Amino acid sequence: MQRAYTLRLTALAGLCALAAVLLALAGLDRPCFLALDHAAARYLPPPLPSSLTLLGNGLAAVALLAPCLRSAPAVLVAALYAAPLAGVLSRLGKRLAERPRPAAVLDPALLDVQGPWLSGHNSFPSGHSITIFVAATVLILGAAAVRARPLAVLGVLGLAALVAASRVMVGAHWPSDALGGAALGILAGVAGTAAAARWPWYPLTRWRHAPLLRAAIVLCCALALAGDDAGYPLAQAAQWGLALLGAGFALYAMVRGAPAAAGAPPP
Repeated sequence: MQRAYTLRLTALAGLCALAAVLLALAGLDRPCFLALDHAAARYLPPPLPSSLTLLGNGLAAVALLAPCLRSAPAVLVAALYAAPLAGVLSRLGKRLAERPRPAAVLDPALLDVQGPWLSGHNSFPSGHSITIFVAATVLILGAAAVRARPLAVLGVLGLAALVAASRVMVGAHWPSDALGGAALGILAGVAGTAAAARWPWYPLTRWRHAPLLRAAIVLCCALALAGDDAGYPLAQAAQWGLALLGAGFALYAMVRGAPAAAGAPPP
């Protein structure tokens, strides 16, 4: 089943990439951006776009995956393998494309911006979209309980799509940036899952204290998230909630994993 989902997700990445190219070539980025940005400002509760976009923050994505620490540890390991590739793809894409962000070319009166006013020439691809689709991909491929439920898979991908769309809602990216980021995130997640299975890193997978190490990584990310200035004050409550979620699951995994690491049966 994992192989089938790998093929489906790879096909989805191709569709996202094709949609990004078509949007850009057809000149539809601007009208789609304005329609989604204005609709979000008019119809959605003010904190919602910022809270959704927060989920594309790398620290927040780790907190989202924290419930997998004990039930599906392969998810966290694959995410750690995928993260460097995702970072390279994001930076390389931004440097090669040098695409201006919406705020750099549109009349400020047309924009409804939440969070920082981003006006650089580094719009493509959306790093937040890459991050959330990495998380979604490794979760689907690494958690058998998710793969076994098609509705759960659709829910994971639907949430990732909303997070990617939120980058348009907050005025930070063009729609094709979000679609391109989704494609790259899926590919990085697939590559990370394959690399983790083929070249398991001993300290994270086979070492007796590996569960404690994985939990410690998640706990550090959760603590960093709690004190991080993510730039979205409307998402402050969501940020603290995610930090608590990550820290709670990390501490629980440490408590459950400590006796096993010491050679004793778990409590």
